[in-house]
Amino acid sequence: MSTQYTFVDLLKPEHVLTDLHASNPKEAIRKLTRPLVQSGHVESAFAKDVWEREQTFPTGLPTQPLAVAIPHADPDHVKQSAISIGVLRSPVRFRQMGTDGSVVLEVRLIFLLAIKEREKQVELIQQLVSVIQNQGLLEGLVAAKAPQEVVDLIQRALTA
Repeated sequence: MSTQYTFVDLLKPEHVLTDLHASNPKEAIRKLTRPLVQSGHVESAFAKDVWEREQTFPTGLPTQPLAVAIPHADPDHVKQSAISIGVLRSPVRFRQMGTDGSVVLEVRLIFLLAIKEREKQVELIQQLVSVIQNQGLLEGLVAAKAPQEVVDLIQRALTA
C-alpha cells in the first residue's frame, strides 16, 4: 500500500465507538482494538502492545475543554493503517504524556492509532493534534451520538 494517505483517509465509522463504557484505560484500549481486529487492520496482539507502551510512555493530553488520549504502538501487529476512536460515556483515567506518570487526566476521547508505516506516524500525529486543539470540535465529538457523526465532524474540521 502506498503511504500517500492522511488522517481523514483512515477514518471509518466501523472503527468509531460512541457511548463507550470502560472502567480503565486497559479495557478502553482492548475495546477500541476489537473493531480493528474484526476489519483485518491489526492482529489481536496489538492491544497488548499498545497497553505495554502506555505503561512506559503515557499518552494522555490535557487538551481543553476535555482531555484526550492517543494510545499507539509499534507497527509489529498492524496489517493496514487505521484509527479507532472512542467517545467515552464517562471519563477514564490516563496518565499524562511527558510526565513521570504521576499526573492523571480524566479522558473523554481516545484516538487509538494503528500506523503501519513508521515514517507516517509523526505526520499523522501532527494532523491529529490539529483535531484535538479545536475546542469546538472536541465538544462536538463527545456530544456525537453515532459513529458517522464523529467521522463527519472530523472530516469537516480537517478539510475546512
